Amino acid sequence: MANNEEEKKNNHNDENTETPHVENSENTENQLEEKIKEMENELKKKENEIFDLKMENIKLKERLRQESDIYERELKRLVLKEKINIFKEFLEVLDNIERALESLNGDSEHSKGLMLIKDQLFKFLSSYGIKEMDLINKPYDPNIADIGEVVETKDYPQGTVVKVLRKGYYIGDNVLRTAVVAVSKEPSENKNENSSNNSNN
Repeated sequence: MANNEEEKKNNHNDENTETPHVENSENTENQLEEKIKEMENELKKKENEIFDLKMENIKLKERLRQESDIYERELKRLVLKEKINIFKEFLEVLDNIERALESLNGDSEHSKGLMLIKDQLFKFLSSYGIKEMDLINKPYDPNIADIGEVVETKDYPQGTVVKVLRKGYYIGDNVLRTAVVAVSKEPSENKNENSSNNSNN
């Protein structure tokens, strides 16, 4: 009988010790699951932060590229503007030399000296991409020339450049200095009638 009572006590103790072990195991499993979920959420959060940083980096690079392009364009524009101002002064000198040559005898020593200076100056300007506009016998273009004179004539179609009063020049593909030209116009009918009447009289 004593042995039976002892066995019952032992069995009862075993049951009491097993129950807390199971509960602890379940608690540990739940804690691990919660921890894993927290870590997963944290990982997603970090991934989103990394993605946002990458997008910011891309936007920043694009903004820097655009600002760099704007800066380069503005710099080129300013450099071209300064070049144009300087080269226009050279063109004024060239104009003066050409006017002086027109008034001199082409065989004189002074004329030959001026011609040499003119050639050297034009060679210098050409090395920077400066070239004279070819306008004679071509339709008038207001983008590259101003009208300084209108010539009534039947020898050319209306609006044709018949004479260059001041030479125009390009620098590369840009206009360095607009030309001043004489442009043809068809004779007015009144003038024709008056001239015919005068001839009849």
